[in-house]
Amino acid sequence: MICLPYAGGGASAYAGLLRRLTGLTVLPLQLPGRENRIGEPPAFTISDLADEIAPATGEPYVLYGHSMGARLAFEVARELRRRGLREPSRLYVGGAHPPDRRVPLAAAADLPDDAFIDQLIRRSGALPELRDLPELRELMLPVLRSDFAWIKNYAFVPEPPLDTPIVAFAGLDDGEAGVAEMLGWARHTGAGFRLRTVRGGHLFVKDRPAELAELITADLTAAQVPAEPDEVHLWAGPAAGREAARRRHAGRGAVGTSDAGDLAAVAAGHGPGIGVCVLRARDLGQLVELSADEREQVEEAAEEDRGWLALRAVTAKRALMAADGGAADPAAIGFPDLADPGPWRVQPGQEPDRLSRWRITHLALHTSRGEALAAVAVPRDGVRLSVDLPPDRAR
Repeated sequence: MICLPYAGGGASAYAGLLRRLTGLTVLPLQLPGRENRIGEPPAFTISDLADEIAPATGEPYVLYGHSMGARLAFEVARELRRRGLREPSRLYVGGAHPPDRRVPLAAAADLPDDAFIDQLIRRSGALPELRDLPELRELMLPVLRSDFAWIKNYAFVPEPPLDTPIVAFAGLDDGEAGVAEMLGWARHTGAGFRLRTVRGGHLFVKDRPAELAELITADLTAAQVPAEPDEVHLWAGPAAGREAARRRHAGRGAVGTSDAGDLAAVAAGHGPGIGVCVLRARDLGQLVELSADEREQVEEAAEEDRGWLALRAVTAKRALMAADGGAADPAAIGFPDLADPGPWRVQPGQEPDRLSRWRITHLALHTSRGEALAAVAVPRDGVRLSVDLPPDRAR
C-alpha cells in the first residue's frame, strides 16, 4: 500500500498504519520539503509522483491518500493508466472532497499567516503549536503554503471513471469532508464504491490508525466486520439485488427498504426505527407531502434548483415516516431550510413531538442512469454511516 500525505504532512503520518497493517507492506511516500527531505523546495508534480510509484506497479498494489493526498492518489492513478501501467487494485481516500468539487478550505491560502494558521487549526486538526512555537511555524509554513497553493490551483479534467474500486473513509467528527461530501467519489469509478465512517476528526489517519487498519484489512480480505451499536449500513443498487442485501443484514435489529423503479436501497442497524427513501427527480409526483413553507422555498428558488430541493424534502419525510412507523401527516412537518446540507431534524414543538428525535442524512447517488437521492433517518446522533454501491454497470 503506497500512501500519500495530507497538506503539510510527511511519511510519519502513516506510522500508526504501518505498525498495525502487519500483513501488508505500507510504503508512505515522502514529498519534498518535509522530514528527511526538509532541505528540498516543497514542490511536486503528478508526473514526479507517478515516476516514483511506477516501479512498484509490477505487482498488485493499492493507493491510500488522505485529504490532499487523496486528490494526489487519484491523479497518480489516472497518470499510471495513461502510461499503460497496472492500475491499483484499490484506491483508498480519506477525509477529502471528490476531485470535481472545490475544497472550501483552499480559500485560506490567500489569508495572512496568522489567519491562515488559525483556519488550519480550527478546521482541519492542525497542531496548535503551529501558532505558539515560532520554530515550528517557520519550518512548516512554507510547506503548508505550497501544498495549499497546489490545492487551490488544482483543476479537474474529466476523463473516463477509473476501473479501480474506490473505498472512502470519513471521520465522524470531520466538519470539512463528511459522509455526504465523500460520497461524491462514487462518480469517479465504474468498479464499485464503498464508504466507511471512522471515529475521529479530519486527521483520523493519524489519530485513529487501529480502527482504520481494521477496515482496510477487512476490505482487502473480503471479511465481514461485526456491526457495532453506533453503525448504520446503507446499500444502494439495482432492485434485483435488494433481497440479497436484506439477507446480509438479517438480525441487525432494524432494516428499512425503499424502491425507485430499477433502483433500491436497504438501510440496517441496531436499535429501533431506521427509515430510508431513495428517489429520482422524475419520480417526485405531485409534492403533496410538502408544507406551505416548503412549497414557497421551492417556488422562490432558481429554476434549476427546484426539483432538487423538493426531492430533499420528500425523501426526508418518507424516510422519517418509515422510521417512525406512525401515522403523522408529512405535510404538517416543515423543514425551515431545504438547502441546508444537514443532517436535518424536525423542529421541536411540531406535532407529533416524537419525530424530533430522528436525524436525517441525505446522500446523492450518481448512477449511469442518472442522479438519485437517498435519505436515511436514524433515532440518535453520533451514528457512523457506511455505504456500499455496486459497480456502476450494475446501477
